[in-house]
Amino acid sequence: MGILGQLERALGVWYPDPDADPDDTNPVVAVAFREYVMNRLGDAYSVADREERAAGEPDVVCVRNRDEARFDLITCFRSRMFTGEDGEVYLPWVTPETYAAYQTYAAAEENPCIVIIGLHGFADEPKFLFAVPLAEAVPQLPRTVLQKYEVRKDAELL
Repeated sequence: MGILGQLERALGVWYPDPDADPDDTNPVVAVAFREYVMNRLGDAYSVADREERAAGEPDVVCVRNRDEARFDLITCFRSRMFTGEDGEVYLPWVTPETYAAYQTYAAAEENPCIVIIGLHGFADEPKFLFAVPLAEAVPQLPRTVLQKYEVRKDAELL
């Protein structure tokens, strides 16, 4: 990360004005981010977008070409984080009901299920990117957990 990115983090740019109201639920945003993730995986993976899916099923299924390992990816773009009453900064990325459905799917399929989160910037070029195992991606995801799973611009996504 460059000096500008470090400065933005130090100044708290992750947390824009709470009065701003971006539309993270727009389906166009979701599709743009999903396409960004699929492109980011590159030629090392065979990727299938799951446009027709039930609630609680992943957005993308990918297979690593070198060993045929399968990964189920849940993609989520959010434009901002929030500060809770306890002072902890968190990212509400999913409802508890949908999270439970994702867990049920992951247990049945027995494949690694990873939540790919884009934060800030634009859906097709997020400022920050995270690859969080579903088991740790609780619905109100704390910043401390996100930081452990940040994917740098020059690093492989998975």
